[in-house]
Amino acid sequence: MYFAHRPVFSFTEAVILLCESGKPLVAKVLLRSLFELHIDIIFHQVDNTEEMLALAAKRTFDERIIVLSEIEDLIKRYPNLESSEPEELFNREYLKQALKSQEAHRQAILNGNPGLERVRKIQLKEKARSCEGKGVENAVPGHFEHMYTLIYRQLSPISHLNIEGLQAFLGRDELGNAFFHDGHDGDFIAGEAVRISVAFLKDLYHNEVLVGDYPKAVEYLETLIV
Repeated sequence: MYFAHRPVFSFTEAVILLCESGKPLVAKVLLRSLFELHIDIIFHQVDNTEEMLALAAKRTFDERIIVLSEIEDLIKRYPNLESSEPEELFNREYLKQALKSQEAHRQAILNGNPGLERVRKIQLKEKARSCEGKGVENAVPGHFEHMYTLIYRQLSPISHLNIEGLQAFLGRDELGNAFFHDGHDGDFIAGEAVRISVAFLKDLYHNEVLVGDYPKAVEYLETLIV
């Protein structure tokens, strides 16, 4: 939780700056990541924390191994991409050693967590549902699944810039003329980002990661985002 605090506040600050600059549609991409992190943090508190953290660590090395293997395959198919510099990523020997190192780290996690290999990756929707069943303090029933279904999912097109996402930047005036815009709901987007930051900060105090009274700024912000 503590290590997540800087990204949470950095993303929130960036969302506010983008909204102040008239770019709320772009800010939605960062807001989507904040929603994901919010659900993820709560999930790791209410479920089997040690096992879930070990699984997350294993998945990190799984992904690195996949990427390194794909690069290794890439230079086999396109020799012109191979580097002769021993410290560069596209060097064949460097890749070999990097794969060996990542596999060793992955195996160390498995050695310390017997049975982890059989635990499948948990999707965000499942995490949201798991949070609902744990009676999270100060969360109304349906909060996390609502956040996933109506907010996280709704922000997917903007984040991936598929056809639907691109259409969000297009509008029409009363005469039917097309025009481009960057969104009009900046106050709402910034408010949602601040809401997550406030909830996260209170969570740090609730779990005694931070001690003492809430900062006065938190009390003030809560009067603004109700």
